Amino acid sequence: MRRTLIHNATIVNEGQSVRGSVVIENGRIAEVLTHGKPLSAPCDETIDATGCCLLPGIIDDHVHFRDPGLTHKADILTESRAAAAGGVTSIMDMPNTNPPTVTLDALNAKLDLLNEKCIVNHSCYFGATNSNYKDFHKLDKHRVCGIKLFMGSSTGNMLVDGINSLQNIFNGTDMLIAAHCEDPAIIKENTAKYKAMYAEEDDVPVGKHPNIRSTAACYASSGLAVKLAEQADARLHILHLSTAKELGLFKSTPLAEKHITAEACIAHLFYSLSDYRTLGTRIKCNPAIKRKNDRDALRAAVNSGLIDVIAT
Repeated sequence: MRRTLIHNATIVNEGQSVRGSVVIENGRIAEVLTHGKPLSAPCDETIDATGCCLLPGIIDDHVHFRDPGLTHKADILTESRAAAAGGVTSIMDMPNTNPPTVTLDALNAKLDLLNEKCIVNHSCYFGATNSNYKDFHKLDKHRVCGIKLFMGSSTGNMLVDGINSLQNIFNGTDMLIAAHCEDPAIIKENTAKYKAMYAEEDDVPVGKHPNIRSTAACYASSGLAVKLAEQADARLHILHLSTAKELGLFKSTPLAEKHITAEACIAHLFYSLSDYRTLGTRIKCNPAIKRKNDRDALRAAVNSGLIDVIAT
């Protein structure tokens, strides 16, 4: 057995920072040494971590590795290497690939690819459609991390917006349902309005993207998802919140007691409306980056525990 001592680090874990050392044995944490606790046995290698922070491996619950079918953007090997380099040791991959991960055959093929190419711990979501809820009971909960539900159209053709289909999904599983929430009817109306407004120009200015993918569109869809989850007693995780208004849908209770949880993505915590002037389409995403007060509210919600996850 090979033992490596990471010595004299600032260990950040469970809400605490403490000076100490960690022993890694055959790739696993064997000892955490704080408050002068001695080694149980000699180590083969010592890494001096003076001045460095030592954190547990990060779990990223929302990644797009673009494999299969979209590998001109990225693939499982390149993205999992990037994850590992950034301290992310477990990932949950999204289903809007080509083909989308919405059948059992596509799911098994995706898992085979992950097993072959991914260098970190991994799982993937099964994508919901209007009709595949009957397959949910066939999913292996040890391999599949949840159901991905597009209640707003984004990339790929996986929109589910009929109320009967949504009720079947929320009542059809006890697995986690991870939802992209934007109301398609509101987006469609806003799109028509701004296309008419800028009819004489080549395109609607990118700075109007948050007017199209609006606060109202986000809140209407998130509110519906929460309502359906409460009615079905379903486990719901709302992805990439982008507005202050949506935060009122969530409760400040300990994570272990929550049945409905929330996520913020890094872009929504970094940027705001004014950044479209300099960054343009480089920060165009769905849901859209919105106003500074939305960004500041999201940051405060992360710090207070109202938002439970930061994802990439």
